[in-house]
Amino acid sequence: MATLKDIADKVGVSIATVSRVLNQDQTFNVSEKTRLEILKAAEELRYNIKLKKDSHTIQSTLIGLIYWYTEAQELNDPFYLSIRISIENECKDQRIELEHIYLNNDDFSKLTSRSYDGFIILGKYSQAVIERIYKLNNNIVVISSDLYHYNIDVVNPDLEYATKAIIDYYFSKGLTNLGFISGIEVTFDSLEILDPRLKIYREEMIKRNAYNSQNVYLGNFTADSGYEMMLNIINQDRLLDAYIVGSDSIALGCLKALNENHIKVPDATKIFSYNNTSFSQFTIPALSTVELNAQLMGVSAVQLLTERIVTNRTIGKRIYIPTKLIIRESA
Repeated sequence: MATLKDIADKVGVSIATVSRVLNQDQTFNVSEKTRLEILKAAEELRYNIKLKKDSHTIQSTLIGLIYWYTEAQELNDPFYLSIRISIENECKDQRIELEHIYLNNDDFSKLTSRSYDGFIILGKYSQAVIERIYKLNNNIVVISSDLYHYNIDVVNPDLEYATKAIIDYYFSKGLTNLGFISGIEVTFDSLEILDPRLKIYREEMIKRNAYNSQNVYLGNFTADSGYEMMLNIINQDRLLDAYIVGSDSIALGCLKALNENHIKVPDATKIFSYNNTSFSQFTIPALSTVELNAQLMGVSAVQLLTERIVTNRTIGKRIYIPTKLIIRESA
């Protein structure tokens, strides 16, 4: 497990700087470049396992990584940063040429500017956009998407299992008054996507006769949004036994609001989030979170795509990466 000192030594900054960046202290005067370097170092250092390489490694392969999140968005929620780094590392290990293709408008000419063997699509895209890309190149893999397409490969974390596991965990502790705090994501073409975990939460809580729509709060996947939502809960005197929070970044904001109002976690309320990003172990208290195995998601996407290119497979595969609960002080 990486320590603050390990990260500080790798980047060449102080331990205090690492701590303040990982806790997303926006009042701390440091460049976005340094913030990104610290997050990248934290993500790279937290993995000390070698994943088995796929047998379909091929030479002289050019893959395009289609990606539209800015550095600022990666800093706000480093989940996609983790996946991107794993894709880059896997391509490097397999000697695959990887080119980043940043889409920031409706101009798709970049996708035909070179003879790409295939594309990995990372981020939130509507089905219409993905099908448009598929028409340009049939070899594509989509990461973290609810897309269903007969011919397109998809890699997803098993969010259904994770969400049910959190609810089971809370109920096993006698905690039945559970809130749900998450974000609404926006696709590349500006369509809003409701968090699919909300549906699972609603169904499970209804089964247990414990659902209350007033206990659901939706904002953005940022610490600032988490802070505002939790502050609203506190001001309305609606604090519950425990919360399921859609990302570590949102949870970080929730913890800040609770700490500022002298509400102790986990005594007064409990927090369980998702992603197990690099900073989750360094929060106060340390976050209980779901390990989504972002590294394996990225590696699996590269291996799926290389296998598809070699075999000329046209039928899509759907891979669900196992998840597990990481129980720390916040729950």
